[in-house]
Amino acid sequence: MLDIIQRLHDQNIIISGVDQGNKSAKFSYLNRYGNIASFAIPTIVAPAEDKKSAVEGSTETNTIEKKLHLKITSKSLSTVNQERYVYVGHYARNKKGKEEPSYNPEEDTRKNMSASKFSNDLHLITTISGLAVMAAKENKEKIYIPYAGGLPVSEIKELGSEKALESVKGTHTVEFMDGPLEKKAVTLVIDSGKMYGEGAITDLSLNFDIENGELIETSLQERLSETYALGDLGAGTSEMIIFTEEGIDGNLSQSLDIEGTNPYIDRIREKVDNLEEFRALKELFDLDDSERAYQSREEFMSEVIEPSILEVIRGEREYPAFEVRLLKSKKTTDITDLVMEEIRKYANDHKKALTSAWNSAGVDELVLVGGGVLFGYPVFKEVQEKFMELQGQEWVILPDKVEEAPFFTSRGYLIANLIQITEKEEAVLESIN
Repeated sequence: MLDIIQRLHDQNIIISGVDQGNKSAKFSYLNRYGNIASFAIPTIVAPAEDKKSAVEGSTETNTIEKKLHLKITSKSLSTVNQERYVYVGHYARNKKGKEEPSYNPEEDTRKNMSASKFSNDLHLITTISGLAVMAAKENKEKIYIPYAGGLPVSEIKELGSEKALESVKGTHTVEFMDGPLEKKAVTLVIDSGKMYGEGAITDLSLNFDIENGELIETSLQERLSETYALGDLGAGTSEMIIFTEEGIDGNLSQSLDIEGTNPYIDRIREKVDNLEEFRALKELFDLDDSERAYQSREEFMSEVIEPSILEVIRGEREYPAFEVRLLKSKKTTDITDLVMEEIRKYANDHKKALTSAWNSAGVDELVLVGGGVLFGYPVFKEVQEKFMELQGQEWVILPDKVEEAPFFTSRGYLIANLIQITEKEEAVLESIN
């Protein structure tokens, strides 16, 4: 496979997988050496100026995706404005007019988080930006992308793969207005590909990895039976894909009628904003009541939640401890109790919905992937241990590297993409010979 990957790479064709997330979009691609590289961009977009300001120029970073002030030209964007100056991801989190997937607590359904990812400018801009970053990381000014991505199962069932793909097809131009690639431009050409139901292809990343251009089996291949339920726990939705001896059961596979992680994260952030310590600081500096301790979900997760959970996963501590720094002061405030209250609600809601769907499907095992695995890990771990005591076996099967769970969907799309492309390339070579 490596020779095919390198030949395509030299032709500016990048094999990749994109997971459009409601907290962040995840991108996995193959570099010229046939190894997987992955990165994430927070799903946040804000309107920007048509040129760099002196203030912006004072912030230095060598990480391309950390400073995205872009001009995007694309016919895939809504007809109102197909040429946009935008801040994207990390750089948009404190900008005026920022937009991120919203949650209305008055609408108690999983669908209100993101009514649709299809033809949604917020998701399209984040996706196009990430693909431009991918091209830049590989030192390409123009790339051709056989697109591999997905939508929630409910949307794929309604739209079909071909119509869903139309939302990203076309030629997109991205100019970097600031940051390490200031004044450079990238052209993205997407004229082929496939859209999957979220989670439908994740089994590939459970069973396989790619190293030096070759597919290698993971240890999960030996642990998985032929029938299992795959729970893909996302920020906006949670998907349940049922695998039988004949493959995916499209009838039993579903988007679970349950909230993703974002509403739980939002409630934690709201409680942090209402801490007496933070209110006292806002009063001291005459700050508006709308002032937030953390500017985005992604910032809060990466600075407060994920570090402690990763310590638990690595065995460095038995229980997580969560702390915040208000107004970025050196003093920390412990918020473990209020965080664990929401994590426990999330995990309890999901263990019930997941186990019920798994039991109803009549398959052997339950497998969990996605960013929600990290968020709920402290409680999922407790349930796993208790189930082992009661039944002498695991409640769920988790990936070999739990900390990489958020990228399993994008990696699954990538692996499916690689298999399809290499089969086509090999067929062409055989016909020539």
